[in-house]
Amino acid sequence: MKPIAEAFENLSPDVRAELLRPAQSRDPRFAEMVEGLDPRWHVVEVFASAQVEVAEALAQHRFGVYVPEVDETVVRRGRKLDRRVPMFSGYLFVFMWYSDQHWQCITGIPGVVEIVGALTDAEIDVVRAMENLKRPVIIDIEPEPEPEPAPVKRSKSKKKRRWKNRKGAKAKVVAKPKVITEADLRAEIITTRAWSAFDDILQLDSEGRNQTLMRALGLS
Repeated sequence: MKPIAEAFENLSPDVRAELLRPAQSRDPRFAEMVEGLDPRWHVVEVFASAQVEVAEALAQHRFGVYVPEVDETVVRRGRKLDRRVPMFSGYLFVFMWYSDQHWQCITGIPGVVEIVGALTDAEIDVVRAMENLKRPVIIDIEPEPEPEPAPVKRSKSKKKRRWKNRKGAKAKVVAKPKVITEADLRAEIITTRAWSAFDDILQLDSEGRNQTLMRALGLS
């Protein structure tokens, strides 16, 4: 131990101070909360060819990453192929507290072009809804058993039954359609949702979806 102590004493004060500093249990490159700021979803522009790699790198840095996808059909060599592609080619969403440290960490990842803006939670919810529109979640629920029909009492005499149907049965009364009044409409619960730029996004091609995203960010 003595040679080690002597070697430590021969080091410069700066080196000794660095060695005596407590080890950090957290990587400073990881995402973290920033006091005084509210987290938001930010749109990060990336090279389309590196979109998957950038998303994986952001996740490794513990950022919240969302890459919405859509299903599309392409024709190759005369055959139709179904594949899943990013909804916004060259863009992905990152949930973070915007700070200089996070900005430098994100923009320093290979393949990232820039952070172009932020979206609200409501806008992200609309994108999620449109993404899941053609991917319903099927829940297997055992149906309730149907009640057994009540036994029908039949007349013993067929002649008597036919005579009743012909002579004694009353004519069926056809119900008139109910007139729906304004009071009836006010009594019903009607839910509405504000219009969103992403409502018809599934009907657009890749370029059209990207233009919709830029309009939502106020960049076009």
